[in-house]
Amino acid sequence: MICLWRLLFVCVAVWESHGAGQRELLALMMPEVGAGGVKHNDYMCQSAQLQPVDTSIVQFEPRANPLVAHHMLLYGCPGKPNARQSWSCKSSGLICGLGKKSQILFAWALNASGLHLPDEVGLEIGPSHDINYAVLQIHYGHPEAVSTDALMGEHEALVLHLTQEKQPFIAGIYLLGSTSAITAGKEAAHVDIACPFGGPNPIQPFAFRTHAHSLGQVIVGYVVKNGNKDWELIGSRSPQDAQAFYLAANSVTVNPGDWLAARCVFNTQAKAHDVHMGANTEDEMCNFYIMYYMVNNGRSL
Repeated sequence: MICLWRLLFVCVAVWESHGAGQRELLALMMPEVGAGGVKHNDYMCQSAQLQPVDTSIVQFEPRANPLVAHHMLLYGCPGKPNARQSWSCKSSGLICGLGKKSQILFAWALNASGLHLPDEVGLEIGPSHDINYAVLQIHYGHPEAVSTDALMGEHEALVLHLTQEKQPFIAGIYLLGSTSAITAGKEAAHVDIACPFGGPNPIQPFAFRTHAHSLGQVIVGYVVKNGNKDWELIGSRSPQDAQAFYLAANSVTVNPGDWLAARCVFNTQAKAHDVHMGANTEDEMCNFYIMYYMVNNGRSL
C-alpha cells in the first residue's frame, strides 16, 4: 500500500515572462517523437532547473497525444536529478536520483484536460520548499500506432503557469495507491486502501483523479471520521474516462486522526491468472489522487 539506455533526447525548457507581478510560463517539452528512440512502455524523464525564488504554480496545461503518451507525471526534486537532462526512468528511484525525495506535483492521462487551481490557491515550489528542479516523466504508450509523418513535429509537453505573488492558500497532492495483486476471473474484483492522516495540519480536498489501466472499472475515495463511523465521499470515477482532476463531490475537511480510504474495482473475467500491479500497460494500477489546499500561514504540509 502506498500512502503516496537509449538517450536520444535533449530536454527543452522554455521560460516566458509576462512582466512584473504577472504570470510566467515554463514549458517542459520533449523533442519530437519522430526523431526516434522511444517504444511501447518506455519511461523517459527530463528536467528543468527552476528559478532561485519561491513561486506558485496556478495552472497546469498538458500538451500530449494520448496515443503517444500513456501518462505523464510532474515531480519536484531538491537538486539536479541526473547528469543528463533526459534519461530512462522506469524505476521511481530514478526520478530525483537515488536516495533523494521526489514530490508529485501533477498527473495526466487519457487525453485529460489541464487544471486551473481555484482562485487564491497555488502549489508552491522553490528553495523554501526544497523543490529546485522540475522533472517531467512520460510513459510512452503506442507511438508505433501513429504514422511517422504524424510523429514529426509531435512534442509531448507540460506548460506550467507560475506567479511569484504569495497565494493565501497552498495546494498539495495526497496519493493513495496499492501494490496488491488482483484476483483473476471476477466481474468486480476489488482492491482496498486505507491510510491514517497524520497531518499535522487540516486539509481541504477540492479535486480528485483516478488512475488504472484497461481492467479498471471504477475508483472511489473517502474521508473516514469518528472511528470508522462516518464515511464522506471525496469522489468516484471510472479510470476509463479522461484521467483529469475532477472537482470533489463534497466539501469536507480532513483532520489529523481521520483516515483516507479508496477502493479500486476491476473486471478480470478474461484473466486466467491474478493480475499484478506494475509499470507496464499490461499490468494494472490502483491510484486515487487527492488535490487539497490549506491556509498559507507558514506551516509545513
